[in-house]
Amino acid sequence: MKEPMKKISAPAKIAIAIAVVFCVVRIVSYQIEYSSLRAQQADIQEKIEYYTERVDELENKLEAPFDDEYIIKVAKEKLNYCLPEEIIFYNDLEQ
Repeated sequence: MKEPMKKISAPAKIAIAIAVVFCVVRIVSYQIEYSSLRAQQADIQEKIEYYTERVDELENKLEAPFDDEYIIKVAKEKLNYCLPEEIIFYNDLEQ
């Protein structure tokens, strides 16, 4: 024969309900924190890739020979100089 089921008291039901709600709230908060940390990780990974490329670019510049071609390139880019036979046109409309 079946044994009669014991009834759970009201305070026990309330305690179980509170525990379940607490667990659900904690799971949701952990999911939100996890999503935030994944976004941070992706942002940091992008920065790492950018700076890695930048370091490689600077290393290539350091390894470049210091010859006339390099000097002309720096004079044009950094100092806005030009060679005597060059004619430079400026477009003031694109400012």
